[in-house]
Amino acid sequence: MDNSDVHSLAEFCLKLIEKESQEIKCSDIFFEKSNYINIEIEENSIKNSETGEDNGFSIRVINKNGSLGFAYSNKLDKTTIEKMCRVAIKMMKVATPDPDFKNLPGSFKNYPVVRGLFDNNLKYLQIEDSLNYVNDLIKICKEDEMAISQSGNFASSYSKTYIFNSNGLNVSRKETSCLISSNIIVKNKVSKETSSGYERQIERSLSRLNAINVANLALEDAKGNLNRKKIKNMNVPVILTPKGVINLILRPVATAINAETFQYKRSFLVDKRGEKIGSEFLNIEDNGLIHNAAGSQIFDDEGVPCKNKKILENGNFLKTGLLHNSYTAGKEGVESTGNASRSSYISIPSIGITNFIMKPGDINFEEIIKDTKKGIILNYTGDSPNISTGDFSGLILHGNLIKDGEIEESLNETMIGINLIDLFQNIDAVSKEFRVYGAFQAPWVRIKSVSVIGGAN
Repeated sequence: MDNSDVHSLAEFCLKLIEKESQEIKCSDIFFEKSNYINIEIEENSIKNSETGEDNGFSIRVINKNGSLGFAYSNKLDKTTIEKMCRVAIKMMKVATPDPDFKNLPGSFKNYPVVRGLFDNNLKYLQIEDSLNYVNDLIKICKEDEMAISQSGNFASSYSKTYIFNSNGLNVSRKETSCLISSNIIVKNKVSKETSSGYERQIERSLSRLNAINVANLALEDAKGNLNRKKIKNMNVPVILTPKGVINLILRPVATAINAETFQYKRSFLVDKRGEKIGSEFLNIEDNGLIHNAAGSQIFDDEGVPCKNKKILENGNFLKTGLLHNSYTAGKEGVESTGNASRSSYISIPSIGITNFIMKPGDINFEEIIKDTKKGIILNYTGDSPNISTGDFSGLILHGNLIKDGEIEESLNETMIGINLIDLFQNIDAVSKEFRVYGAFQAPWVRIKSVSVIGGAN
């Protein structure tokens, strides 16, 4: 699939749709070509490896009543294009009208410049070369006497995307990504207690990937959760690690400000736009323009330019703090924020984040710990907040007790409960340091008072 083929097929498709039905208001065609490599580890050895490609397209047609028709195929030729156009039009004619649909995006004169989204080394990477990264994971696990097993994977992809629509939009992009993950199980040889630790890294460039560091962090995480002890009930400060911040702040906020969730009133932030919902330390943005970042894009999956969107500033939930695609933006009478997202060519656009960031503070992580006489450090929990109400009650899977400014024993059978608005308002410290996990960037955050339920009572 080269550029000339794609452009000629797109032109053929749009003309055919226009000819076939006069009731159509707008239409688009989305082409995607991708090559991938995936290697999986189980029990600290390679269990599966594959390489392949996936090429395809989808067609979306919408009539003047807002009825939508959609069809896709992985065959790229005029005969298939013609067939899928007619299928999409037939689906449109029997679909439910939607008066909230306004229009697809028009063409744009300027797109942002974002560097580091494509790595030629990843485009031409062979599966044999990928084994070096997996072998680094296996080596770290084998060399540690407490490590007994590991699962994980290496994955890389190269993709090229083209989007055309009947409003004159015609854009294309190419991008690469790679991922390494490690889940290591360790065992205390004296107590026979076991624990696991998880870490992963996602990058746009192969040179930035560090498998040894990922495995060591997973190992450190696992060892830090051994020798678990029960504690009594208490109300104390809770320090969230970056993983904890993603779990209890960034993911819930990202879901709550999804305009579709918001418009259906399924968000705990409904009716709170323009209000102060957190402390001055709470600053969140969705920034699609960061060079080399995993979530960055030149344009979203409808062809709208990406940008940096402020969500929360000094605890204030901005009136413009929702993430939109063209449908939800039209419904609200605003411009799309460039957050249309497709899982692949087989799906219609939903809404997704780019790089979702909680901004760092002005204090070192170690100072936050030393300043906490008694508290909890929460790394992650297997539970998620209720997005409709903001209530959270969950088990701390990885966490430790803090005594006199020192991180002590790990926790067993310990839960916390808090409403997210209370959590936001009780943030009293944010670290300078931060970590990046794919599309999320998070610092260490202290919540000054949380109800902790221990298993020792």
